[in-house]
Amino acid sequence: MRTVGVCRFSYVGLGGFKVDHGDRAALAEFLFSPKRMEERFRLFETITLPSVAAQTDPDFTFLIVTGKHFPVDYLNRLKTITAAIPQCQIVLYPPRKHRMIMAKAVNDWRGLPDEPCLQFRLDDDDAMAVTFIEKFKQTARDLSTITARHDAVAVDFNQGYVFTAGAQGVKLWPYHYPYSAIALGMIVAAGSTDTIMSHGHQNLWKSMPTMTFTGEDMMMRGHNGFNDSRLKGKKNVFDYQPMDDTKSAHILRTFGVDNDHVWAVFSRP
Repeated sequence: MRTVGVCRFSYVGLGGFKVDHGDRAALAEFLFSPKRMEERFRLFETITLPSVAAQTDPDFTFLIVTGKHFPVDYLNRLKTITAAIPQCQIVLYPPRKHRMIMAKAVNDWRGLPDEPCLQFRLDDDDAMAVTFIEKFKQTARDLSTITARHDAVAVDFNQGYVFTAGAQGVKLWPYHYPYSAIALGMIVAAGSTDTIMSHGHQNLWKSMPTMTFTGEDMMMRGHNGFNDSRLKGKKNVFDYQPMDDTKSAHILRTFGVDNDHVWAVFSRP
């Protein structure tokens, strides 16, 4: 079954951020500030992309959506760090309503909706378990009787970690969260143009059947200085703990995230 993920990477549009930056120019100034962009690239390189590259089922596309006015130096850097990952496809769109553009990116990739489609989303500072695509597809097969009767069915893996990453490596806090934007997928029926970006991820259960799995680490949710929700003032406090060798091995095996690589990248000037 065709499978696509979508990831927004500093796309300047309308909406999509909890913090109101006033206008498009102010949003662009915020998004493209050197300090913010350096953090985003380091997180994307050490956390998100390794989890994409290490998927046990490599048959999927990972759309990285940014704007047509994305600074050329940043675009070249984005192309460089994704060049070795065949699933990555960078797409550029004009500044429009955020959710509409993200949905358009998915449907542009999909083309005619003449067969079912598996869709997921992932933020540029988060990681999914390396088995996510494999387990998502297996669940779609298991739910075939249900999906035959509905235009869309959501699949939610709700266990993992909140983390910080920096020059001291990754620090973790165990985490359960329903309908997070991470390790969450949607099975879309043939004939439907619905997309995972057409719904708020926390509200999927209000508009379609859902299947939830727990008991296995499937997501890493990043907390950092430029989290949109944290900038708004919602600052959840977690007792982050550094990883010992056993935990580091578990995170590498489960998410493809190498703590030594994180340490090295974030230790750069």
